[in-house]
Amino acid sequence: MNDDKRTFVEDFNASIKEAENFLTIARCSELQRKAIASLDELRVKVRALKIGAIAERDEYLANLLLGYQCVVEALAAEIEMWILLKEENPDAAWDKLVEAQMSSLAACRAHPGFSHVGHHYQRLETIETLVFPPQIFVSSGMLVKRQECSICGIEYEDCGHLIGMPYMGEFCSVVAREIELDHVAIVENPADKACRIREFDVVGGVRNRMTWRVEEKDTVEEMRPVEQLRAQAILLRTRT
Repeated sequence: MNDDKRTFVEDFNASIKEAENFLTIARCSELQRKAIASLDELRVKVRALKIGAIAERDEYLANLLLGYQCVVEALAAEIEMWILLKEENPDAAWDKLVEAQMSSLAACRAHPGFSHVGHHYQRLETIETLVFPPQIFVSSGMLVKRQECSICGIEYEDCGHLIGMPYMGEFCSVVAREIELDHVAIVENPADKACRIREFDVVGGVRNRMTWRVEEKDTVEEMRPVEQLRAQAILLRTRT
């Protein structure tokens, strides 16, 4: 490792250690926001270095920097989660928790050097259990005519890339083409924990599943994900 890379790693680790001081609800929100701003600056630097590694076709370094990027995103999301909880916005805080969890898992996949981040993911799962009420998750079933690889652009079944694995600083994913929504179902282990039932009908309005407040229907967002609306109907049918 040359001196420039060694200096970057040392500076990065120092920045991460400083940000970890704010991974608790007890910290000052103003200081937490400053920590998020510092992480955003670090994320810009990591992305620029990753672009350079990709240009040099250095896949090892590109994937390493992808792991750094995921760690930064995980910490920033968790700090924002604590801020949102203090602002009594648990729905948005939940989305940040899920973002932090997914980024932590992504870091583990990005490069072997981040395998220890798995312990951070376990911590986030504990926070999910202790801080948030139990959630009802949903998953949508779709009919997909074509699936393209995000790395090479050809039919996923015909390429050699694996979904979720890193290639030259980017994760492989499947790009669905010509899709039709088939059904929505309640599941215990969703692919995305952000897909959940947020409220249900009660006498006098709708009850928010997170806060347990009853809100008038005309005060609830008019534009909601189709999955939530259809899953809400499924849940109500199972209760009758």
